[in-house]
Amino acid sequence: RGIKVYYGDTITIATYVHGLPDLYRFSVRLNGIDCPEMRANNEPEKAVAKMAQQRLSDIILGRDVELREVQLEKYGRLLAEVWCDGVSMNNMLVMERLAVAYDGGTKHTPDNWLDYHMKS
Repeated sequence: RGIKVYYGDTITIATYVHGLPDLYRFSVRLNGIDCPEMRANNEPEKAVAKMAQQRLSDIILGRDVELREVQLEKYGRLLAEVWCDGVSMNNMLVMERLAVAYDGGTKHTPDNWLDYHMKS
């Protein structure tokens, strides 16, 4: 179940682990995407970062999510494709221009996130 969205590409999930009595919380980075940064120095990037966070929050908070293609990245963070109601949140954010595809190499981010988001 999704319980928090830090950024458009980082969420917290809570679940029970088989055999353990307590709820387990862990962070998941959405694999294959890069969202704008909330702490960016430019306002267009911050604005789209907030839109991405809100969009993902509206969909997953309090709802069951499924993690697919789970792996660890070089810093030890959990990476996954996150699905809710049969929709890939990773792909949705890219399609709505709230994120760009990212393969873990050199980042190719828009010069102006707001302009990028508004393009059809």
